[in-house]
Amino acid sequence: MSPGQVGAKSSRPDARRNYDAVLAAAKKAFAQHGTDVAMEIVIQEAGVGRGTLYRHFPTREHLFAAIMSERVDELDAKARELLTAPDVSEALEDWLRLYDRCATEYPGMSLRVGDGLTDDSSPVGPACGPMKSSFALLFDRARREKRVRADISAIQVLALIAALPKDPSTGKTAAPCLAVVLDGLKP
Repeated sequence: MSPGQVGAKSSRPDARRNYDAVLAAAKKAFAQHGTDVAMEIVIQEAGVGRGTLYRHFPTREHLFAAIMSERVDELDAKARELLTAPDVSEALEDWLRLYDRCATEYPGMSLRVGDGLTDDSSPVGPACGPMKSSFALLFDRARREKRVRADISAIQVLALIAALPKDPSTGKTAAPCLAVVLDGLKP
């Protein structure tokens, strides 16, 4: 069971409905207020009690990891697809742009992702595992083909992109920061 699925294992229909209601409410609250939104807003939006929320998601990080799982799956699949792309430089840039879009889906999300990438004690780190592994394969291919610098790791690149300045009005990575990083990866 992944960290984001702490309370999802119950086969009771009402428990599953509550789990799904909390996830839907959290997505809405994160989109409107950012990832630091008060959990009371999530509870009210989901129409559940505090105990129900924390039974399914013991911490905010567990809830965040569960919400992130769709993006992690998307990024994992895309990296695996791009492993055989004819132009690894183009594939790497495409994947990193997708990663940036996914990591800025909700205000404050990229900071949480960046902080959790290397912290296996947080539910976010292990939840990102499949995405990190498949990206590392793509990054290693680019390194073998001498299309990226040899002095930076795949995890460092992910953390760097997550830490880029964000446009306060959109929460998206401020221009031209991502382009600067992508250009800086070239040997």
